[in-house]
Amino acid sequence: MMRPTLSAPLHSLALAVITLLLASATNAGATERPATWAQPVDTSFNLYRLSPTLYRSALPEARNLPLLEELGMRTVLSLIKTDDKTWTNGAPLRTLSVPTHADRVDDADVIRVLNLLQSAQQQGPVLLHCKHGRDRTGLFAAMYRTVIQGWSREDALREMVEGGFGNQDDMNDAIRYVRNADIEAIRQAMSEGSCSPSPVSLCHLRELLSSLAGPEDLD
Repeated sequence: MMRPTLSAPLHSLALAVITLLLASATNAGATERPATWAQPVDTSFNLYRLSPTLYRSALPEARNLPLLEELGMRTVLSLIKTDDKTWTNGAPLRTLSVPTHADRVDDADVIRVLNLLQSAQQQGPVLLHCKHGRDRTGLFAAMYRTVIQGWSREDALREMVEGGFGNQDDMNDAIRYVRNADIEAIRQAMSEGSCSPSPVSLCHLRELLSSLAGPEDLD
């Protein structure tokens, strides 16, 4: 008995449908991204939205300014030495700078940046950036996730490494810090208004010297 066969047009249609379904399934798997992760806004300069009032990116250029203004950005916090005024072109943006290096970040740096981020967000959206929006920005974003938002270290590291921000090989120093950081000690220090969990931190010495300085030394 001869088996019924599909006509040529129907056969072609069936193949097209199967191909489309397979492609859709593949694309869905490739583009699936946890909704809690930072969501891409403009990957041309690694701009991602961590929360309604916090974004992360590489060093913006003047051409990126209209988008940032559209997003309602109020403050820019830079982790590099480059002056943000070179690209903000006089825009009404508050610019903050805490130059860091991923291989030399300490708990005092983290506390300082997290305090600035929390304070600045009270005035509106904040952009956190370094040069590439990868290792330094990734480190502080991961610490924000754990210390401020209460994420587990594992979840923060997974977003940091697999979130599409850059090559993992370029994040080794940042990953090392996040893996070894004492999250609870940092959170406790922040709740106490301390600049560092360590009593011998240089920031405590600076605070002591500042408190001992006379009015003439502060001018």
